[in-house]
Amino acid sequence: MAWNLETLIQTVDYLRTFGSDTTLIECKRAAGGTPKLGSTLCAFANMPEGGTILLGVDEHAGFEIAGVSNPAKLEKAIASQNRNSVNPAPALEFERIQLADRMVLAVTVKPLLASQKPATHNGVAYLRQADGDYQMNSNDLRMIQIAALTDTEREQFDMQIIPGTSIEELDPQLVNTFLANVRKRSSRLQKTEDDRRLLQLINVLDREGNLRLAGLYALGIFPQGTHPSLGATAAVRLSRTSSGQRTQSLIDFEGPLPDLVSRALEWITLNTRTTQRYKVDGQMEDMPEFPPAAVREIVANAFVHRDLGPSLDAGKRVEIRVTDLALIIENPGGLRGLSVGQLSSLELAKAAVNQRLYEIAKNLHTADGSRVIEGEGGGIREVLAAMQDARLRPPQFIDTGTKFKVILFRESRFTPEDEAWLESLGVKLEPPQEDLLVALKRGETYSVSRLQKLYDTRSATYIEQLVERLVEQGVVRHEGHELILASRSTKNKSAYPPASKNAPKPQVSSNPLDGLSVNSTDIFDLLKRGGNATVKEIANDAELEIHQVRYALQPLLERSLVVMQGGQGVRRTTYHVNPDVTG
Repeated sequence: MAWNLETLIQTVDYLRTFGSDTTLIECKRAAGGTPKLGSTLCAFANMPEGGTILLGVDEHAGFEIAGVSNPAKLEKAIASQNRNSVNPAPALEFERIQLADRMVLAVTVKPLLASQKPATHNGVAYLRQADGDYQMNSNDLRMIQIAALTDTEREQFDMQIIPGTSIEELDPQLVNTFLANVRKRSSRLQKTEDDRRLLQLINVLDREGNLRLAGLYALGIFPQGTHPSLGATAAVRLSRTSSGQRTQSLIDFEGPLPDLVSRALEWITLNTRTTQRYKVDGQMEDMPEFPPAAVREIVANAFVHRDLGPSLDAGKRVEIRVTDLALIIENPGGLRGLSVGQLSSLELAKAAVNQRLYEIAKNLHTADGSRVIEGEGGGIREVLAAMQDARLRPPQFIDTGTKFKVILFRESRFTPEDEAWLESLGVKLEPPQEDLLVALKRGETYSVSRLQKLYDTRSATYIEQLVERLVEQGVVRHEGHELILASRSTKNKSAYPPASKNAPKPQVSSNPLDGLSVNSTDIFDLLKRGGNATVKEIANDAELEIHQVRYALQPLLERSLVVMQGGQGVRRTTYHVNPDVTG
């Protein structure tokens, strides 16, 4: 990631919303000089794609951008710390980001080559987990070593023979359906009439009739009998309460691969919300909180592409969690043969971790008759498109090399005020149009080409047509290469007016708060009584979360009911009621 003001603001907004550092980002205030970063530099060096340390961003103050006073001195000190305390030392990139009178230093840690890992700090190998650094255990180290091997050197774990097993341990009904599908899809294999011989050819059995691990996992009556880790655990993770209860709906999933996928999908449906949305004909319909196609793709991938080597002996399972903020699906083992960035690339990306299991899974169906996997390699792009269509945030993919995690966020990517504004336009909008209009409303600069890049899952021609439809409807207009809202001139693109003694008098009805949310009206009343306040002070007084305050302030700023003194991301920015407001 290239760090600039835009990426910094986006990252800080994300961190504020979800309340902590992430696997790939570490924030340090760095007020008292150079912080000790040895374990973090080491951990990022061992990650498949490295990571970034943001110096001058204070996690303990709601990720306020405090800045650093001497970035040049910090760069030298961190380079020295990296060189002297991490072995082998990873390459570092330093980028200075100016925001008003503040300077943030972004330190990007480049990953080591697989053959160079693991890096150590004071003799200990570290890796990132959630928002911290942790010491690698023997299983982690083994998986790092395996990742360094070439395909020809690496043991094919799904081909492992399980002595003493036989076809009797396979589910007969599942096997019959599977063989019928194989023969239907392959003109070559349909000539093999003997079932046992066919099961040998597709690596379910070996020549002596023993099961291979892929066959047991995909078709076994109870694969967990010999390999308890070939299952999954799911739970709803609760916020901290006085009762002390941390989880509910805890369950273990067992059985062959199709049953695991089916039961996991059923559990997710039961433990996530149903939302109501209007159809094209104006009728209300109930919709799952997450797009079913997106959830299905992520769940199936977790089971099919999980590590079948060291993690099995270590007791690692597929883990599914529902929290207040997200649906999280995690499988043992990282990506192989491709990066996180390549998952969503325009070229179809296929790099099966378990090649024999993958081929078997293409001929398996879940309880609803759907294939376990399609096998075309474009599934993740469909996930991204489905999440966009559902007004949800893009999913986050995290590869640590020892596990792969997907986070599907529950929160809409639009604020309630944004959604109300979109509805008020009175025109039917497609997801790319919604993103464009909200971005323009917030003062961002957009062109057709930028929208095409954001929506590269759609054709460029389709995006052009959507933009022209907005122009025809009188919602946006072209000005040079840029797009602007038809109601706004280029001299005043920003939805947020700067602080000024001559702040414009708002156009208000007899009640200036008409149509605002409860949080917005409460904040307006609070500021009217108390004068200037920072976001953190408002959050404390109104008993709201930081991100709720930011969302609720947006319509107050747009109507010029409240004036911002300072700038977005600046630590001491305050808000006060516009003195020209009456009523």
